[in-house]
Amino acid sequence: MRRRLLAATAVAAMTAGGLALPLAAPASAAGATADDFNGDGYTDLVVATPKAKVNGGSQAGQLTVLYGSASGVSPNRSALISQNTAGVPGAAEAYDKFGASYATGDLDGDGYTDLAVGVPGEDSTASDIGIVQILWGGSRGLVNGGLTVYGASDSRSAYLYGSNLAVGDFDGDGRDQLAVTGYAGVSVFDDGFTRSTTPARTELSTGPSQLYRGTGSIVAGDFDGNGADDLVVSGDSDLEDDDAAGVWLGYYAGGSDGMTFTENLGTVPLDAAHVRAAGDLDKDGYDDLVTYGKGASGAGTIAVHYGGSGGIPGSSRSALIDQDTPGVPGVNESGDAFGAGVSIGDVNGDGYPDAAVGAQGEGVGTVEYAGAVWLLKGSASGLTGSGAQSFTQNTTGVPGIAERMDRLGFDVRLQDLNGDGRADLTAAAVGEDVFDDDVHYADGADWVLRGSASGLTTSGAVSFSEKAFGLTYRNKSFGSVLGS
Repeated sequence: MRRRLLAATAVAAMTAGGLALPLAAPASAAGATADDFNGDGYTDLVVATPKAKVNGGSQAGQLTVLYGSASGVSPNRSALISQNTAGVPGAAEAYDKFGASYATGDLDGDGYTDLAVGVPGEDSTASDIGIVQILWGGSRGLVNGGLTVYGASDSRSAYLYGSNLAVGDFDGDGRDQLAVTGYAGVSVFDDGFTRSTTPARTELSTGPSQLYRGTGSIVAGDFDGNGADDLVVSGDSDLEDDDAAGVWLGYYAGGSDGMTFTENLGTVPLDAAHVRAAGDLDKDGYDDLVTYGKGASGAGTIAVHYGGSGGIPGSSRSALIDQDTPGVPGVNESGDAFGAGVSIGDVNGDGYPDAAVGAQGEGVGTVEYAGAVWLLKGSASGLTGSGAQSFTQNTTGVPGIAERMDRLGFDVRLQDLNGDGRADLTAAAVGEDVFDDDVHYADGADWVLRGSASGLTTSGAVSFSEKAFGLTYRNKSFGSVLGS
């Protein structure tokens, strides 16, 4: 079974003369682990700031790439990347939003992880807005130039192209492929990216042509265990009909003969059908799908739809989990948004993937919208509330203090950043006030909590903001996109 996770988010620092880069890795290390751009055997982290100002251009967008090591990630091993970085195609312009999405995979088959970056605000032609830029990995990291990928000019997906990305092996031949959504369309590229050429693409159906369906989120995973990844997409059911408000969900089963489309799966309740993550939570050889619904009060819930030989996620069993589930700390409250951010990875090293869940609207005591994160643990019976953990900025050992509108948990990401076999949690707080004044109330920052045999631990917890990389832009929600 093959499973491709969504893109990892990474942090980087710019020096006066260019990029601060890690030392070259031995050639034999290339491709040693997922999300490893320089092939040194350690997972790297990308944190994106699509609202970043670059050379005076508002919301031009910027990435910060932090390279992993035995001690985890640090601003000392990082690089800042924008469209003004040498080798990156194009130029940073206002409202490009470089980094609004990203995904990782070895797209050119050289053994190094590459980074696909969505630039949905790029005005590439009069009728075609949005592009994807692929940055090539190599022994020195992401310094090997890039390739610009355009949407089809006659397709609905061309508008805001690159809004969401996923990487998977959709034909089961062992090579990574790229899936891209725009405002209202989905395209999948064949194998065969090179550093100068883009392979053919297929525009996938989103249902009846008279319906103008939005494509808001996308996840790849092998839910039927046939060795080819499948694709799940969700979005607005009809963008042109205000009376048809709701969610639609499309399932595209992968295979050597192409992708088979099923819409609005009966196993997934449409009031909780915003796709969030995929992973084999019960270790039965089939990936499982996690979706989200905010509910009438906005408290939030996640739905787990287990994969199986039946093909469609949830056809064998499914479960709902929220703060009222036994074992999960806290209680459902209006506006919590529990599950708006979800990522999957094995935190305690027991072989069962776990799920990190963010609730950016969670109150901490009397502090409104401070935000919180949870760890729900996987097991032979799947994801449950048993042994669940929760963390806020007021948790002992977590840097900082919970403040109104910090919104910790806006996005979350699980990755093994120090190579100890346990996933670590990166969590974004988009409302963090870094510059301490009354005007800049959404500067943004990220936190990293390490994995351990007992779950997440605050021992060695760190946080970093734009200040750590010499950046002075304010109110831009630094590190808001983690690719979870």
